[in-house]
Amino acid sequence: MFEKARSIAIAATIVCSLAASKHLAAACSSQVISYQASGTFGATVISGADKLKLAGEPFSITLYVCQSKAPSQTFPDHTIYAGIELTGTVKSALVLTPYNIRPTAVTLVLVQPITGTDSIQVLGTLSVFGAPIAIKGVIALPAGTLTSLNIAPFSSVPIVTAKSGFVYTQGGLSTTLPLIGTASATVYTPPGAQASPLLHTSAARIVVAHPDGTQSVRPMRAGGVDLGTSDTVMLQFYASGVRDAAAVHVQIAGQDVPVSYAGASGHFPGLDEVMVEVPRSLAGMGDVDVVLNVDGQAGSPVRIHVQ
Repeated sequence: MFEKARSIAIAATIVCSLAASKHLAAACSSQVISYQASGTFGATVISGADKLKLAGEPFSITLYVCQSKAPSQTFPDHTIYAGIELTGTVKSALVLTPYNIRPTAVTLVLVQPITGTDSIQVLGTLSVFGAPIAIKGVIALPAGTLTSLNIAPFSSVPIVTAKSGFVYTQGGLSTTLPLIGTASATVYTPPGAQASPLLHTSAARIVVAHPDGTQSVRPMRAGGVDLGTSDTVMLQFYASGVRDAAAVHVQIAGQDVPVSYAGASGHFPGLDEVMVEVPRSLAGMGDVDVVLNVDGQAGSPVRIHVQ
């Protein structure tokens, strides 16, 4: 986290205005990079009163930034970029459908300390249910993830949950929630074009179909995939680059597995969803890779544990 003085300096650079990614792409003379994070807010509130009822609910955000954009401020261990577009979707226990974050300009901070975790920080003001709230999101990454403090893509990585958090302030009251999920950065793919295939492991769920016709669902992060029963076990992932594909294949431990569903998510506009059945032949294999292949293009493998 930042020291108090550094936090004050960064907070002073917050810019709140409206933009649109299509305008950003048109105005950018180089590539547009989209920083993406998706997952869930931790079920246990770190501090404050969670009046928006976000704890335990999923989120998905995207930051769009021109790769050649000049920083507004530069320091030895962090760089500040003002006026970055944020879009996204969050789910709250207060509403029955996901809440869409309209295009809003926020401040992006890339942090690369001499020791400790790298991080991407987002600061700004959003309108939620018609009321403005100040936000600060800290997505902590393994040391060395950011190769520089310049705008550049990186591979999908797990968020370091112990260092990641989301703070929102409404009416003078501040709430802090932990973040659990994955982060990535890729060259922006305009609407209608095929995005690179990507599995988001943060909100992945294990769906167990019982012989009596009932189902049980739990987050995959809560434990390994148990194949020690006669139940049918399936994995449900949020994904990118799937909905317009002609052919979607998934391998677990190098073995093709049945794909039950591959297409647009019914919960989050802009996100796709993939559901696969886990063959009983994989029981006891331990840590294995799951690889998504879309129209012949393979995404980065994600690791699961099969009991």
